[in-house]
Amino acid sequence: MEPAGGPAGSDRIALTIQYDGTRFEGSQIQARGRTVQGELERALELLTKRHIRLIFSSRTDSGVHAIEQVAHFEGPPGIALSRLCIGLNGIAERDVSIRNAYRVPADFHARYSAVEREYIYCIHNHPNRSPFSRYRAMWVREPLDVDYLRCALGPLTGEMDYAAFCKKKSAEAERSTVRRISHADVARWDDYIIVVIRGNAFLHNMIRVIVGTMISLHREGRDPEHMRSVLSSASRMAAGFTAPPYGLYLNRVIYDPPLSSMEAAFK
Repeated sequence: MEPAGGPAGSDRIALTIQYDGTRFEGSQIQARGRTVQGELERALELLTKRHIRLIFSSRTDSGVHAIEQVAHFEGPPGIALSRLCIGLNGIAERDVSIRNAYRVPADFHARYSAVEREYIYCIHNHPNRSPFSRYRAMWVREPLDVDYLRCALGPLTGEMDYAAFCKKKSAEAERSTVRRISHADVARWDDYIIVVIRGNAFLHNMIRVIVGTMISLHREGRDPEHMRSVLSSASRMAAGFTAPPYGLYLNRVIYDPPLSSMEAAFK
């Protein structure tokens, strides 16, 4: 973890960011491929004439979207927040947008200061595919029972070991696979089913495997309570398939105090 405070003569700035993950190889910069971090750091350097490193609240994989991602950086002192947003949006490609900018305390950290993160997973549930859901939602043609899915999610709320819902290699690399889910629910909106899961942190592919397991249990006609057996197994082999990335959205990141209490470009 980086030390609190940035270099002398700088302000710590937090950005709230939206992006369509379709053409990105994830949020975090890497050796090859276009990333959200790379796109925004390029725009920041053009705007501020400084080499700037962004720190993100959460890492999202290739194809995953964000309704509200948060990142912080050390910016020029006294920079006008509204001009920063307008300038970045003028430079960056149209599949990423800065929604707001905040002047935050020197000890604020986009990742480590986050109290909770909320994701949503979108399922297009209709016998026929929709061109509007392409790269936006997982298509499931057979009818899904929302009450069943809600019951299947029930056993996953609390603080526990979620190793069964993590890619095996990633689970082996983790110091601990214990996480806390504070809220999990399912709702239908016309032909769409929305899964909402909020927690302190998530394992690699965790939400996508949870969604895939819910669908697998539904298709197999198992009792939704079978989710408890999957959880207690701590084995990825006991869970269902990994749902595709394009149905997943980072919906919001929660801080205490909230970003809304700080100086902002737009209120």
